[in-house]
Amino acid sequence: MDLHRKAYEKLRQWKNSKKTSKAILIKGARRVGKSYLAEHFAQNEYKSYILIDFASPKNGTLKIFENYGNKDSLNDFFNQVSVLYGIPLKEHESVFIFDEIQKYPKARELIKYLVADGRYDYIETGSLISIKKNVKDIVIPSEEEQLELHPLDFEEFLLALSDTVTIPFLKTSFENKKPLGNMLKPIMTKFRNYMIVGGMPQAVAEYAESGNIDNVEKIKRGIINLYREDIAKYAESYVAEATAIFNSIPALLAHHDKKIKYSSLGEGDRFTSYKDAIHWISDSMVGSLCMGTDAPDIFAGFTVQTSKLKCYMEDTGILLTLAAGENYLNSELYKSFMLGKISVNKGMMTENMIAQIFTSNSKPLRFYENIVTSDSKKLKYEVDFLIRDGDKVVPIEVKSGNIKEHRSLDYYQKKFKSFSRKGIVLTKGDLQVTDDYLYLPLFMAIFL
Repeated sequence: MDLHRKAYEKLRQWKNSKKTSKAILIKGARRVGKSYLAEHFAQNEYKSYILIDFASPKNGTLKIFENYGNKDSLNDFFNQVSVLYGIPLKEHESVFIFDEIQKYPKARELIKYLVADGRYDYIETGSLISIKKNVKDIVIPSEEEQLELHPLDFEEFLLALSDTVTIPFLKTSFENKKPLGNMLKPIMTKFRNYMIVGGMPQAVAEYAESGNIDNVEKIKRGIINLYREDIAKYAESYVAEATAIFNSIPALLAHHDKKIKYSSLGEGDRFTSYKDAIHWISDSMVGSLCMGTDAPDIFAGFTVQTSKLKCYMEDTGILLTLAAGENYLNSELYKSFMLGKISVNKGMMTENMIAQIFTSNSKPLRFYENIVTSDSKKLKYEVDFLIRDGDKVVPIEVKSGNIKEHRSLDYYQKKFKSFSRKGIVLTKGDLQVTDDYLYLPLFMAIFL
């Protein structure tokens, strides 16, 4: 089935820009739909295209690159590739797709000369694209635009289920600050289903076509196995550390403060012991890092505490499968979540979902933490997320259960009032506006 992707429109904007020849790199985690998006776009928007899959190149492809992949032999290069693939090339109306380009970095380096030549456009796709092993000994082309592709968002998920009305309805309610009333529960059920299935295209397509959750889980477990294989193959000298972090993400997020606890991962209990492995998880786009800060000026750089980190999964459905394990039907976490108890494990799933939403909307992940000593007692204050709104910062707390208190948010707003917008509390409950805070249903985070 065809899945609507918002990134398609970004590719169209790229194609219609004024440059005579262009290159764009679609990067993302494994199985996020990069190859499908690139080919689907090429089929619809160009007269012809040549797809070169470097994970399994046609015999003779690499030899053409070796013999003619230089600025002085481009005529021969184009002619040879056209004949080998049996596809005619039309100037300014054809596009090359270099699929899985991380498998053959020489092709990426050639982009500089291909773009300067000016006859065709170029779409690259790649996973693990910035991993050291995949950029060693090549010059990264400055002519290459980049587009990050993330798992399907909530709107794309609903469109896959032929639901075209929920998001416009929610947007109107959000803009008018109008409670949802009786519509809250059914929309929360849709959002919970999205969190369970996740946004990986193959899993969404299976759910849309069959509704069989067991088939969906098999697909997600296969993706997790691919991630583990990639760690073993590409994480170089820190395979053990990267594996420990990946496997520990559910346990870390289940903890009250959700930060990475280095001492719980194995030998080496400091940030320096794990920093390469942590950034491998981030660079692979398997996980997203959320950095701590003790001041609201979070985008100036100097207040970010790089050793104080949380690590969220890029896809919440994958997180649930990783946490539940192979025998997911016997998992109390899975059972509870299927029955609508999304507050289990201290909000692990809901907080990860909000991180996923912000990441897909290109918002840097930041959280606030400060420890204050008062009357010989240490009081800890933590705000789950900080996002930028113009020259101000919006503090956000995520409440997966019933709202009881928001002591940390109160402290933050009092301390940094001049730097802050009105605080937001994301909850299972309905929209509500008070003098101090805006309370929103969890799924309305897509509009922030």
